[in-house]
Amino acid sequence: MGRRHFKKGVVYIGSLISRAGAKELRDEVVSWKAERGRELTTAILDHFDAIHSIDVDLDIEIERYFLQNELNGLDPNRRDVHFQPGVSIFSPSSAYKCERELYYKAIRLPKSMEDRFPYQRRWARNGTAVHTAVQRDLLYAEKYLTHPRFKVRRLSDGSPAWERNVRQVRLIDSNVPFQIFGMMDGILTYWDGSSIGLEFKTKSTTIATVGTYCMKDAQEDHKLQCIAYSLLFDLDEFLIVYESLAKDSWTKGANAKPDMRAFYLHVTDDDRSQLIDKFARIASMVKARKIPPADSTKCIFCPYKPSCQSNAVEIA
Repeated sequence: MGRRHFKKGVVYIGSLISRAGAKELRDEVVSWKAERGRELTTAILDHFDAIHSIDVDLDIEIERYFLQNELNGLDPNRRDVHFQPGVSIFSPSSAYKCERELYYKAIRLPKSMEDRFPYQRRWARNGTAVHTAVQRDLLYAEKYLTHPRFKVRRLSDGSPAWERNVRQVRLIDSNVPFQIFGMMDGILTYWDGSSIGLEFKTKSTTIATVGTYCMKDAQEDHKLQCIAYSLLFDLDEFLIVYESLAKDSWTKGANAKPDMRAFYLHVTDDDRSQLIDKFARIASMVKARKIPPADSTKCIFCPYKPSCQSNAVEIA
């Protein structure tokens, strides 16, 4: 059968129906995501508020778990993680980073010494401490709330699905092989049975940083981190929760500004494909020993600045 020729400027009914149907489907998906996002973000903030609205006695079982967890954290071994030798490794937290930085890390280039002021070290310390406090809140909430919205997924040995308990490596082959290695803040089970990835972040300057004026959406680097987690843990839905370490005045009471924000992310196959393409591109350059271009907008926290600046490759 010969090729069908269409007259320029003529619109055919079939194509109109197809376009209309596609638009209707897109609109339905967008509407569903928005509704689902509102439901889950409201639920997680209500969940945290609920456990912080009641007085609960110290739970020996929960506290014993966290003490044992700290002790286990002192063991640096990775016997339960099986890497493929000679294959580039990327972490979820590096998904947003400059491709040149990832290249340097993959070839194990020594990092430059990081200069930190004392207040910056306290900044990092506080963020780490709050992460542990939030995980404690989750265990207390599922045990002591009458109708908890979320529960922490448990592994076969009964331990919570988070941090070192779920660390793993996944080998992906996209023309060139690479590995993703990481662990996440938590995998939750919503009351409807859905598995939800939790990514928790802190903000340390002012409470305004989590306000609706300053924060319109989750940060792009945090979204990409969740996309990487979706490849590791086979999850599609994520909640990215921010807490400001700065709080409103104690006397504000019910009129205090919210100190927490939550955002919903539904990861698509296209999202995953784009990240796979990025990691595969860098892995290919590592194999060819070809240095990728640098992104000058991402230099602030890069530990390879001296090496990058002395390199002859033009910064993109």
